[in-house]
Amino acid sequence: MNIKISTLSILAGLGLSYTSHLHAQHNNELFNDGALIHIQAGAEVHVWGDVHMNGATGLLENNGLIKVQGDLHSDANFQQRGTGTTRIENSDVNVGERQSIQGSYAVRGATAQTGVNDGSFYNLELANDQGVVYLVNTGAGTNPEYVADVRNQVNFLAGGTANSIITHDVGRTGAIVYPANGSNYSAEFGMMNNTPGLVNYLNNNATANGNASTTDAAYIQGKHRRAIDPAGGTYGFLVGLEPAAVNGQRGFQYMLVDMANNNYDVIRGYFQSGSSNNATASIECSGYLMDEFWGTRHGEWVLDDIAGSGTGDYTAQVWPQDPTTTNFTGTTWTISKDDVFRYPSGNPLHNDCGPSPVGLDRGPFNGFSEFGVVSATILLDAEITEIDATAINNKFIKVDWSTSQEKDLDYFEVQRSTDDMHFQTVGMVQATGNSTQTREYFFDDRAVLPNTYYYYRIKSINNDGTYDFTNSVVESIQQSDVVDNVNLFPNPISNGSATLEITLSESSEMSLLVYDAIGQLIENRQINAQVGINSYTIETSSWPAGVYFVHLKGATMTKVKELIKSE
Repeated sequence: MNIKISTLSILAGLGLSYTSHLHAQHNNELFNDGALIHIQAGAEVHVWGDVHMNGATGLLENNGLIKVQGDLHSDANFQQRGTGTTRIENSDVNVGERQSIQGSYAVRGATAQTGVNDGSFYNLELANDQGVVYLVNTGAGTNPEYVADVRNQVNFLAGGTANSIITHDVGRTGAIVYPANGSNYSAEFGMMNNTPGLVNYLNNNATANGNASTTDAAYIQGKHRRAIDPAGGTYGFLVGLEPAAVNGQRGFQYMLVDMANNNYDVIRGYFQSGSSNNATASIECSGYLMDEFWGTRHGEWVLDDIAGSGTGDYTAQVWPQDPTTTNFTGTTWTISKDDVFRYPSGNPLHNDCGPSPVGLDRGPFNGFSEFGVVSATILLDAEITEIDATAINNKFIKVDWSTSQEKDLDYFEVQRSTDDMHFQTVGMVQATGNSTQTREYFFDDRAVLPNTYYYYRIKSINNDGTYDFTNSVVESIQQSDVVDNVNLFPNPISNGSATLEITLSESSEMSLLVYDAIGQLIENRQINAQVGINSYTIETSSWPAGVYFVHLKGATMTKVKELIKSE
């Protein structure tokens, strides 16, 4: 049974449901060839076959729920509005079947086209029992690769099986062959809600320490676009290649970018397998030679500004979801951009190095391209083993560092910055020169102001003029601030709202920010607190269980409280 309509209005308390359990999904289809379908809030439409939305006058006003057991098809003229939900599932006649979205259920351009030239979903729920919903590029429209976009939320686990979105057509039957590189996936999935973090990606499988599961799920396999708020924020890209077994190194690969003020509008991300390293080895991480590149054996994250004219600083951070180092001999890791470890200027760009490839960050950058991970297999002769900065009696900052060995080392420059980007030399210390024992050094910086964060790094200069930088460390001298007391309760919290209570001795404008355990900003608001006790509500109902950090930032202080959300 197929249905073709000219005008259809479905009211709350009523529904449209049609089925023939003796037929496959293509025998129970819903066709809209240029009509208006209005689904009122509270109403449901159950389609046991495919859905076809076509025509310049074709409009779906969905404020309720549509459940589709088949595929979704559309042309590039059909429009979609409303704040309802589309659920893709195969719980009835199509059990075990592949399901796909085909055509142009998308914002067909930049974010300015949202609601103007727009076939996108408001809420999309995925419940296919095979764990996959495919996007099929049919060549429709100006941007045929834009197949499916969401304006509010996507739920990867609306049924009993976690689903991924694969932005490529693999056909209805037969063997599944995935492209080896994300750049070759023919379709794109877009999140047109520019809220930072992952609050619009329900039940995703990104974890702070990598999941290394038997088969990856709940991510975007292929290409993914995200709308970006001009005010910035932290944006995660849940991308990867084909689902892979443990150590397969082609599955889910999570990356995020921490944005400052910008005008990027929409950024696209994907994962690229087998990229080669064209750069020569570079000295990084306090004396290590970074000479082992993940690109050829693991891959790289690729980000690009779709409009091509955006500007704004950002920091890149990578969270490999298969963080195995079995095939790598390096013990110190950092991030490279475009296979280049250091810019010609010598600025190490917050040269963040760590003992594993998980959770590394580096920046600030301006402009997008490829981001990979590099590690070191060679420790050079002169090595600064640690650097620290300490406020002494709130009067000056002491910078300490040490070397485990030195060879032909001349002297050190102590460099300081207030933005972790632009450094100036504030002191010089003579090196021992040649040593096989631990040597300790320090510099007292007395030209500092209170309530200002200072970043320090050490530049070590060799006798032949070559040099290297350490990572940066930060410290400040704090004066008494206006905050007398901060309370957060209930803590732990199981559901509902937490209360943040602030007691002030004078009025102050502050920022209230909440981050999850992997550093994603999930709430950001400005508050104008008055003298005395101020109370603010933090709604946690939509948060998954975990640890969160509530930051209270004023002109002269930062307070952090830990909030635990229990099951």
